[in-house]
Amino acid sequence: MWHHAAAYAGHYHHPYYASHAVADHGGGWLMHTIVGGIIHGLIYGAIFRLFRGMSMGEALVVAVAGITLVAAGYWLWNRSRET
Repeated sequence: MWHHAAAYAGHYHHPYYASHAVADHGGGWLMHTIVGGIIHGLIYGAIFRLFRGMSMGEALVVAVAGITLVAAGYWLWNRSRET
């Protein structure tokens, strides 16, 4: 729910306000949670299959490259939204 912070300035989600979050978002939060879990499982499964046959050095290079790509994409996304 933290991804809504920019869209709803002043609308703060915290575990203490869980019933408030459910009331605001209706029943869609359960489907969002289930679908998000399935997607994360597929992504992690693909990552583990990719790393299975690699040496530690190769896995480290792929991990650093992946983190760099994600960080660069995040930086570019935020930069494009500021202009």
